[in-house]
Amino acid sequence: MAEHYDLGRWGEEQAALYLKNKGWYIRHRDWHDRHRDLDIVAIDQDSSILLVVEVKTRSSEVWGNPDKAIDEEKKNNIIRATAAYIRCFRLGYCQIRYDTISVIGTPETGAQIVHKENAFDVTSHFQYQEVMRHHKKKKPGTWQ
Repeated sequence: MAEHYDLGRWGEEQAALYLKNKGWYIRHRDWHDRHRDLDIVAIDQDSSILLVVEVKTRSSEVWGNPDKAIDEEKKNNIIRATAAYIRCFRLGYCQIRYDTISVIGTPETGAQIVHKENAFDVTSHFQYQEVMRHHKKKKPGTWQ
């Protein structure tokens, strides 16, 4: 397997261990909904907060901060996959929080972990989508 896949898998393992040490229960790792995936899905001790974590791993910071690689398209995919996850496991009662964990290092050098809580706000995302939906209304009596 390619070296970067091994590094990514190692980074996700480091992130999962970090979250377990913080008291989170890991429900799933690398959960897939068609072509979308969720790196880590965890839940708190009283099952009130569902934590969706995107993990980015780099061997060094030469190319910048790893979580900068999470663009709008990736955020949209995470949000859609989370909606599918909630439907699949009937978790509509949970509050959802989106975090990122950047893992910098290698198995040989060790891991530096940067955890950003509430890394992106879904509310503003949906408000933007709603505004855009109203701007794209078709003209009456046309197919456009």
